[in-house]
Amino acid sequence: MIGTASGNLIEGNNVTGNTNGILVGTPTRQTTVRGNVVLGNPGIQVSNTRPDVRGVDILNNSAAGETTFERNRCVTSVNAPCPAIARTPQ
Repeated sequence: MIGTASGNLIEGNNVTGNTNGILVGTPTRQTTVRGNVVLGNPGIQVSNTRPDVRGVDILNNSAAGETTFERNRCVTSVNAPCPAIARTPQ
């Protein structure tokens, strides 16, 4: 999400293998990020061959209070809640 977008909904996505999974830009407003599975950003091949590239699953650069996060599953995040992913016992 980039630019001056407002009233945004990012919902129900599976996001893997990107430099940053979900990126909420600085000037965006009134955004809801809900019910997404965002794992493996950057992709393992990038992590192994380019250790200098730092990526996260969710990166929130919007002003405080402008983005709401609900029920997302991820491993890494910056300025966003990221509940731990646990393996289901077998």
